[in-house]
Amino acid sequence: MALSRLRLRLAAGFAFAFLVALAILATVALGYLWNESTRRLDKRLDASADGVAAGIRRVLGESRDTSLAHAANEVVREWPASADLFAIVNENGAMVAGVGPREVIDRMIAAWGAARAPHFGVDKPGDDFRASGLHATLPRDGTTPLKFGVLAFSSIEGIDSDAHLMSEAIAIAAPLILLLSLVGGYALARRALRPVDELSVAVAAIAPTDLSRRLPVGARHDELAALAAEFNSLLQKLDDAQRRNRGFIREAAHQIRTPLTLVLGEAGHELASTSTTPERMRATLGRIRTAAEQMRRRVDELFLLAEAQAGEKVRLEDDVELDGLVLDCTDLMRERASALGRSLAIGKAENVVVRGSAPLLQEALVELIENACRHGTTDHPITVSCGPASGGAQVQVSSGGDAFAPKARTDSGAPDGLGLPIVEWIARAHGGSLQLSRAADLNVVTMTLQSGV
Repeated sequence: MALSRLRLRLAAGFAFAFLVALAILATVALGYLWNESTRRLDKRLDASADGVAAGIRRVLGESRDTSLAHAANEVVREWPASADLFAIVNENGAMVAGVGPREVIDRMIAAWGAARAPHFGVDKPGDDFRASGLHATLPRDGTTPLKFGVLAFSSIEGIDSDAHLMSEAIAIAAPLILLLSLVGGYALARRALRPVDELSVAVAAIAPTDLSRRLPVGARHDELAALAAEFNSLLQKLDDAQRRNRGFIREAAHQIRTPLTLVLGEAGHELASTSTTPERMRATLGRIRTAAEQMRRRVDELFLLAEAQAGEKVRLEDDVELDGLVLDCTDLMRERASALGRSLAIGKAENVVVRGSAPLLQEALVELIENACRHGTTDHPITVSCGPASGGAQVQVSSGGDAFAPKARTDSGAPDGLGLPIVEWIARAHGGSLQLSRAADLNVVTMTLQSGV
């Protein structure tokens, strides 16, 4: 199986983080080892200096006439052999006696004079020592108190050796640890990304023609479950859009088929006729023109419907006078109403201005009048009115006939007309709504709009 680059990157990141953590741990461990060893050495040197000073006090206490040099030599002679070296100096800093090479003792005494702390180190080639200095004063009866100093020191070669040995062990183990962390990181990444592989297989199994399938979310509440849920939500949106597109295509075919059939039938009938007169030709062309205009109107409606279903945002940039809109649309639809045997009338038209899209509002009002022409009766005129409403403005179209309501839009078939769904979308885009009501045997369609300017 080919190596996964993503898993390699995750494993490399894991190994790098592990190596950094190891370096920090090693640094802390070395620092702790050095400090602890130094602390213990200082404690041991303090005990040695205190022991030498106590020995000098004891010898001088046993014989008060004894000199500092004699007492110091007695202590040196009696001092047990150990790794610690020491030197005894007088109040002027001159060596009186000591244990260790003289040149080393002289260099340590010189370093003691320059040191400002009781514990100090000398780190020079050949002189890796740690020292502890002690100044003592011994009162003497009738004479000046005796002052002396004790300098205990020892080599730190053992501490350096231990630290060096530990550093070498870490340096040798680091590549092996890095390799093991890479292998372990790759295995962990493979295990962690196994649900992603399962999601990939599930996604690959979803065909573009069948978006009803969903990814398994499972009971885990982690990032992968959230990703699967978001992808399922996207699939649902795509499935809804696909169903809307299929419905839109069927609806477009349904709406255009009738006028197109009429155009083809009229043209074919006229072409097959052997006795064509100018009057008959004019009548046929008139019917073809009417069917073509109906197709054009249906195409415009379908485009508006597509924009509505796609959630297109309407640009409200016009100041529309509703009374002028009512007058224009009524004049525009008089011939259509007359052809269907209907009469148009303008009711109460007050001067109200709203902010919106003039072409869409005109389309909405024309569609309402067209709907009234198709469903109305001859005993009641189609009345168009406009005026202010609570928090905004409204346009009303009333007509006779049986009560009607927009039919539900489904994917299995086209509704009876596109008009009212489009008008409802236009009303919502203008911050309003569309209501259908029944009053005194009249169908009243009211389109409310947002407040005027």
